[in-house]
Amino acid sequence: MKKSTMIAAGVLLTMTVAWAAFGQAQGGAGGARRGGGRGGMMGAQTQKAVADLQEQVTKLKALVDAGAKAMEGGFQNMSEEDRAKMKERNTEQQALLTSIQQNVDRLRMRQMAAEYNQSMTALKDAQAAAQKENAKETAQKLGQIIAEREKQMEEKVTAMGMTMEQLQQMGQRRGRQQ
Repeated sequence: MKKSTMIAAGVLLTMTVAWAAFGQAQGGAGGARRGGGRGGMMGAQTQKAVADLQEQVTKLKALVDAGAKAMEGGFQNMSEEDRAKMKERNTEQQALLTSIQQNVDRLRMRQMAAEYNQSMTALKDAQAAAQKENAKETAQKLGQIIAEREKQMEEKVTAMGMTMEQLQQMGQRRGRQQ
């Protein structure tokens, strides 16, 4: 029962983050659009991500409810068939949670882009300073950190169907808006 409660709390937290990101994507509390000509396209992407989130949360809630109902008699009293079903539900729940996180990331993409650009600029500045001071090991370690972060972000962005160039452009636009 505690596991179901934790999953439900996680879903609520995810939805709260998604709602906040949705508000930011819409231009803040007033809902004013920024960004000019791409506003319509971004609005459509936002609407699709929110619709996907709603559908996924509904499915997740149904799975959590089914799991809670199955656990009423206790795990020890379950048949092997019921245990297999529970394992299947848990796998499906994990897949849904991953998908929900990807949709939340889509909603937060502009913010993520700005944060990524900011952190990479700081790392690259530090690397340049290390090279200037002839601190070769430090510059090399910073280069490794930069490469690892670029790889992680590229994988995340690719999973969302975008390119790193698009992400960087979004981050630069958001940085100018702030």
